[in-house]
This record gives sequence, C-alpha cells and structure tokens, in this order.
Amino acid sequence: MNLLIIYEHQLLADGLKVILEPNPSILSVSLLSLEQVSAQSIQSIAPDVLLIDCQQYHLQLANVLDDLSVQNTKPATFLIGGKQWFPNPSSVTKVFQMNNGLQDLLAELNALSINSSQKRISEIHQTPFFSKYGISLREAQVIAYVMQGESSSSISEKLYISVHTVNTHKRNIYQKLSVPNERELIKFVQSKFKTEYSYKSKN
Repeated sequence: MNLLIIYEHQLLADGLKVILEPNPSILSVSLLSLEQVSAQSIQSIAPDVLLIDCQQYHLQLANVLDDLSVQNTKPATFLIGGKQWFPNPSSVTKVFQMNNGLQDLLAELNALSINSSQKRISEIHQTPFFSKYGISLREAQVIAYVMQGESSSSISEKLYISVHTVNTHKRNIYQKLSVPNERELIKFVQSKFKTEYSYKSKN
C-alpha cells in the first residue's frame, strides 16, 4: 500500500510512519514544504491512500489534489479534523478526529494494507515465475509472507490455517523450486524475480 501524508503536525506524521512501516510505502510532506515537492514525486508513489492532517484550505494542497485528479488517481482520502474546508467533500472516504479517532484510523489503514497486499499476491501469482514452477495461489501467499520475514506461526494467523499446513506448503514449495530451506527459497525468489519478472516488466 502506498500512502501519501500531507501534514500540519510533524509529531503525528512521524508517529504514523513508525507505526506503519515497513508495510506501506510512505511519502510524508509538510504543508509548509508542499510547494517545493515536485508533481513527479507524488506521481511516482501512486498513492492508494491520501491522509491529510490539515484544518484549513491551502492552495498548494488544492494543486496536489488537482494533479491526482489529472492522473486519474483516486486514492482513499482520509482527513484528520473536519472536511468543511475541503474542495470536494464528497470525495472524502472518512474523517477522523485528532483526539479520539487515531485508533480507528490505524485500524482502517491496516485493513487497506492487508487488502493491498493480497491484491499484489494475486497479481504476482499470474506472472511467468509462478506458472513456470506450478506454484498455487496459496503457496504464492506463503512465499510472499516468507519474503517479508514472517514466521510460520505468523503466516498461519494471517492466512487462518494451522502451522502444520503452513509448513506443508513450505515443503511443497521447496520441492517445486528445488531449494533445501527457507534461506535458499528467499535467495531463489529474489534472483528469479530479478531476471524473469523485473527484467520483463521493463519491456
């Protein structure tokens, strides 16, 4: 999940980055420096979520919203505070209050991050790498979590399956990819994606 934070309160932005990393890709920009940020920087992150910590209208912020609209990018838009000042209130996904809404905000961002991760796993599963080696969608999910450093116990909780089933998937993956263990699996996937997937995606 790609997250663009535009903020008035530095402490809030820093806190969110610490809590949310390393899950989403985060670009945080203060309102004061927004004018100096290029449209290319904002375009490059292609935000899935736009989080705005701002209590009043700013011309630079309006320009950012216009840029996203021109790109036909429609991120989920979360406001901290009120939306009375917002140029297009109907485009706001949800409003969170500073004093008691941050827990709800974190829960919402976490849910979006999980959905984004699952969507990415499904997309990756369609690549030549997985079809070539006969990797199933469930095995692709296990591989994705292994690549993120998750333990078998953690993977079982995320996929709602037993640890035994996770380990069975791992053994099947090792056999299909002809690797002896998890460390070699990670090295194998990294090398194959570099040559078979990342390279092709540039053409």
